[in-house]
Amino acid sequence: PAFYEAFGLTVVEAMTCGLPTFATCYGGPAEIIEHGKSGFHVDPYHPDAAAELMANVFEKCKTNPGYWDEISAGGLRRIHE
Repeated sequence: PAFYEAFGLTVVEAMTCGLPTFATCYGGPAEIIEHGKSGFHVDPYHPDAAAELMANVFEKCKTNPGYWDEISAGGLRRIHE
């Protein structure tokens, strides 16, 4: 992710496509994404923690396929608010 995004159009586009989205916890994405509900915040200054979060989310999606759909639906709801 970028270190800072003023608005985060790419985040909005990904969420509109129903993709679980990972984005910086700074700038626009911090206000767009509800962490754990409509996507995930990562701190670009802590790449190991970001990688661990991504791995954990993908593992959870593997063991619980409905989780992907839950986050996707949360992203779509957030965009329509």
